Amino acid sequence: MSQVSKYKLSDKVYNKIFSLFPQFLYRMINIGKQESLVNTFFTNTEKIVIAKRVAIAFMLVKGYTYDFIVDKLKVSHGTVARIANEIKASDPIVPKELEKIAKEDKFVEFLNAIGYQVSSILPPKGGDWASWRRNLEEEKSNSEQPF
Repeated sequence: MSQVSKYKLSDKVYNKIFSLFPQFLYRMINIGKQESLVNTFFTNTEKIVIAKRVAIAFMLVKGYTYDFIVDKLKVSHGTVARIANEIKASDPIVPKELEKIAKEDKFVEFLNAIGYQVSSILPPKGGDWASWRRNLEEEKSNSEQPF
């Protein structure tokens, strides 16, 4: 995991870099270079950490349980709770935008990529729940990739 220097920045420097950061993000996104930005400035570990946090936020606004999120994303309950608290305490536009994006097809593609088929939420009408669940778990274990 990346480490932050133990040496504290002056308030002036801190405020300057954190005013430049969102401006830079905005410009890179506006010119369609968000992938270049991510690949240039973030390590693989940082990308994974940030991607998981964003995925947690999307899954929370979609109403998934902590246990489901923990299982699918391999994060702790504490991490899920912290992201949930951050969303609640954030500017109201943040959860609204998360909800808008979560409704798009890309979120369904994301769920499929992590091995969760949206169509498998409920067993077939009148079906045997026990065998449906057993088949679902069997399919999941057969289709899981090593990493």
